[in-house]
Amino acid sequence: MKNKSLLKRLLCGVAALTMLFNLCACSGKEEQEPQTQTTSEPQSVSETTTQEIKQGSLNPLTGTYDLADSAVGTRPTAVVVENSPAARPQWGLSTPDILVEGLVEGGITRMLLLYSDVSKIPKVGPIRSARHDFVEIAECFDSIFVHCGWSTYAQSKIKADKVNNLNGIQGYTPKFFYRDSSRASKGTEHTGYSNGKYIAATVSALKYRTEVKSAYANVLSFNAAESEVTPSAGACSSVKFSYSSSNNHTLTYDSGKKIYLDSLNGSARKDADSVQLSFKNILVLYCKVVSMGDSKGCIDMKLENSNTGYYISDGGYETVSWTKTGSASSSKLVIKDSSGNAVKLNAGNTYIALVPTSQKSATTIN
Repeated sequence: MKNKSLLKRLLCGVAALTMLFNLCACSGKEEQEPQTQTTSEPQSVSETTTQEIKQGSLNPLTGTYDLADSAVGTRPTAVVVENSPAARPQWGLSTPDILVEGLVEGGITRMLLLYSDVSKIPKVGPIRSARHDFVEIAECFDSIFVHCGWSTYAQSKIKADKVNNLNGIQGYTPKFFYRDSSRASKGTEHTGYSNGKYIAATVSALKYRTEVKSAYANVLSFNAAESEVTPSAGACSSVKFSYSSSNNHTLTYDSGKKIYLDSLNGSARKDADSVQLSFKNILVLYCKVVSMGDSKGCIDMKLENSNTGYYISDGGYETVSWTKTGSASSSKLVIKDSSGNAVKLNAGNTYIALVPTSQKSATTIN
């Protein structure tokens, strides 16, 4: 009996020593290894890449995942910026999600800068007067339209369609439109500017609708950012086109960055921050330009016609057909490939060049 009791104590002692040894071993292992644990299967390379790309919500104007939550479901902002020589270099010209450029009177062009997130609009301008064609393009995106002054036709269009607009010649409270005295020597008309903070404050004061209509939530179609597609009609290392004899563009492909760099009349086109304009996508869209028959030389770009053009991205190009369809309340920009399907852009910013059909022969793709 005594021997059995002794054996039992010995066995308990051995068990205690074993437990102590194991605890020490585990403690030593934790000190040498990271404290994190894997609770799921490792991600594939494609999953990791997608997560790295997605830094926010989907931006409907670029197809990239960089949109702040506060901007999800909101209306874009469209800002009219001039392109006369005295206006250059413009403020903020390299920053929009989409840059639309088209002809106005006198052979010069005007631009419409579109932003999904109003808070991301930097100092932008010189902001100039509206033209009815640009009002119509802004309507295609359900945008809030920002300008300073208007042509007779633009004024009629804005009033008839009840376009939510901010006009720099109006005395809103709070103000959204300011002038930069450092540009005064070029003429007062070339000094007007604004930014997202000022625009948003005035929009709020005017109680404009800020939620985008569901039909305009995804105006453009995009390929996934990690799945770029090269247009298949041919290679495009550069494209040259002209709006007029005084406005000639060459966009050259940077294969390393996979973007096209813009040059105007033989010189790099840069904004006031010395940033050269560059684009992931280029849409050269031809349109018939006709005179409105007035003394000021106003023109109409016939956006409702059945038109042709090119889609250029990722070192390649393809032909497209396009038009603006629908009434004022449901205008849409429809761009189709040669098979009749909606063109899918690669994720990134886009340059839409509304080029006169009369200048079509001046287009060169290399």
